[in-house]
Amino acid sequence: MKNEFRIFPDIRLICDDISKTGSQDIFEISCCLRGVCEYRTESGYIYLSKGNCIIMKQGLYSECVTARSANCRTVTLIIESGTHNSMTNELIGTSDFLHQLRYNKAYIFRHEKITEILSELYNGCVNDQTSVLKIKTLELFMLLNEYRFKYSSKDEKIQIVGEFICKHLSEHYTISQLSEMFEIDGTTLKNLFRKVHGCPVYNYAKNRKMFRAAELLRTADMKIIDISEEVGYSNASKFSSAFRDVMGVNPKYYQMEHNLFRKKANGGILQNPAY
Repeated sequence: MKNEFRIFPDIRLICDDISKTGSQDIFEISCCLRGVCEYRTESGYIYLSKGNCIIMKQGLYSECVTARSANCRTVTLIIESGTHNSMTNELIGTSDFLHQLRYNKAYIFRHEKITEILSELYNGCVNDQTSVLKIKTLELFMLLNEYRFKYSSKDEKIQIVGEFICKHLSEHYTISQLSEMFEIDGTTLKNLFRKVHGCPVYNYAKNRKMFRAAELLRTADMKIIDISEEVGYSNASKFSSAFRDVMGVNPKYYQMEHNLFRKKANGGILQNPAY
């Protein structure tokens, strides 16, 4: 399967891969079709699960690091904003909806029709149907031009709540506790947290723990039981179940696969990469 297509002079389609921005400012439109995808941005972590879409601006001064669960399926459109291609702007009116995002670096949403089109783009990528990809891309941008992105003045405070959770992963905080600590209504906190971070508070903490565990399984010479304790799980069985729920495979298999990959990459000698 070909993973990347140049749809228009300044628009690329990427399937099941992580976009590389280099030094160029870009706009990214992504949808998670299966599994979980983690975005680490300068304002915190964002998680996409099945049906979640994200539109964001990134580049040289707003780097975003992406990680994916083992079973993750994603489709991404990259708009290279620095090219200012007038033909593409005229065809799909990119300036209208991109202008809404210019000062807001990420927006997460669910939209059945947009997800359907992005899913069709993924299928077109699998089947190498370039003409279909162009038509579906035009359909997508027509829908996006009709969509109005809504922001809240409390979004920044919600990002701070997310940062707090990440710094205290071994502890558990209820909505009530967080509501009191950050002086924000519980219902508002729940609704805005999902909007800003892509998932509920509980899932957010669980996702962050499991992606951290996955990082340790890939890079650290640690036993699985020690890694489970590192992310706040004293029960190895519960850790294994949580890891499988998020990452799509059990931790032992995940570690074994990456150990084999590292061994092959190092000429048959298993070495620990530097942090």
